[in-house]
Amino acid sequence: MAHWYGLSPFGDRRKHRKGNMTDAYRFDPKAWHPALAGAVSGSIAAIVAAIVSLPLRSPNENIANSVSVVIVSIALGVLSGMLWRRLRAGSNPSKMFAWTLVGGFVAAMLAVTLGDRLVLDNLISYVAPLAAIVFVTLGFLVPVLSKTVLPVWVAAIPIILALAVGLGLFGRGNIASGDLSLDDLAVVTTTATSTATDTTLGSAETLSGELALPGDLSDSFTVSSGIATYSVPEILQGLSTQGVGESSGVTGSIIPGGEFTFTLDMLSFVSDQSRRDSKVRGWFTQFPEATFSGGSFALPPTAVVGEVQTFEVIGDLTVNGIARSTAWTIQARVEADGSLSIQGETDIVLSEFNIEIVDSGTVTMADAGHLEVLVSATPSG
Repeated sequence: MAHWYGLSPFGDRRKHRKGNMTDAYRFDPKAWHPALAGAVSGSIAAIVAAIVSLPLRSPNENIANSVSVVIVSIALGVLSGMLWRRLRAGSNPSKMFAWTLVGGFVAAMLAVTLGDRLVLDNLISYVAPLAAIVFVTLGFLVPVLSKTVLPVWVAAIPIILALAVGLGLFGRGNIASGDLSLDDLAVVTTTATSTATDTTLGSAETLSGELALPGDLSDSFTVSSGIATYSVPEILQGLSTQGVGESSGVTGSIIPGGEFTFTLDMLSFVSDQSRRDSKVRGWFTQFPEATFSGGSFALPPTAVVGEVQTFEVIGDLTVNGIARSTAWTIQARVEADGSLSIQGETDIVLSEFNIEIVDSGTVTMADAGHLEVLVSATPSG
C-alpha cells in the first residue's frame, strides 16, 4: 500500500529542499482518499456555482442547468483529487497543482469559446463565472480535505446536498420563456372604495367594484406599452428545446365590444441566439410588420375591477403578406385607473406564412409556433 503512494514500506518522510524551504509529505492511512476529498470539494463548489447560475441566462436549459453544473463540478473535483494524489509527494506540490488547474481552466475556456462561436451563443457568459468558482474552490479545498481524518460517511453529506440543490434549482434560472402573464404588468393600486357608475371617466378618477361593460369604459383604447413573444419547438443537438424571441415593438388599438387590432415589428424580435435572430430577420425583410385585426373584442356584460375576464377573439393574422383566420385566447382586466391589461395567445402553422422550416445538422425546427402578446391600453379620449 505504501509503495502505491511512492513511499517506503516504513512510511518514511520524503523531503525536497529548495534553498531554505522544505516541502514534506507523509502518508496518513486514516485520511480521506484524494479522489473522495476532490468529490467533497467539487460538491461544495457545486452548491455555490448552482446558486450563482440562477441569474445567468442559460444558452440552453437542457444542456446548461443547475443539475449539469453540479455533476460537472463533482466530476472535476474527483479528477482534481486524483491529480493531487500524483503531485502531493513531489517537489512544490501546491504550486504544481495550482498551475495545472490554471491550465485546465484556460483549456476549458478555449473549448467554451469554440462552442459559443459554433453552437450556442452566450455560452461564455454562462460558463466562465461558474468555472472560475469551481476551479478556485478546488485549488484551495482539495489539498486541505485530503488531510481529513473524519469518517468516510461524512463525505456523503455535501455530495448528497449538492445533488439536492442541483435538482431543486433546476428550471428556476433566468432562462428564455415565451410565457406572458397579466401579472407581468404593473397593476395600479388604490385605496379608493367608491364605485364608478357613470360613463365619463375623469383623468384622476379611480374605478372599483363592478362595472357595466362596455358602457362604463372609454369608447376606445390605445396600446401604450406591450410585449410580444414567439416560441418554436426545436431539436438542438438531439435535445428538445424551445426557440424563444421577445419584442417590445407592439402597437394597436381596442374598441370594447368591437375591434382589437395590433401590429408587431417582426425585425425587433431578440432571442438568446444571434444566429436565430439573423434567420428570423431574413424571413421578414420584405414584410417587416405583422398585423392582427379582430372584430369581436366582446367583454362580458359586467366585470369587477381587477378581476380577469377570459374570452376569444377571432380575426385575420397577416404575416409575410399572407392573411390567415386566427383565434386568440384573451385574458383582459380592467384596472383601477380605467386602463385595460390584455394578454392574448394563439398557435400557428409556420409554413402557412411562408416561413422557412430549418432542418440542419444541428437544429431542426417544428412547423409550429406559439405567439403571445401582453399589452397595456389606455383610454384614447
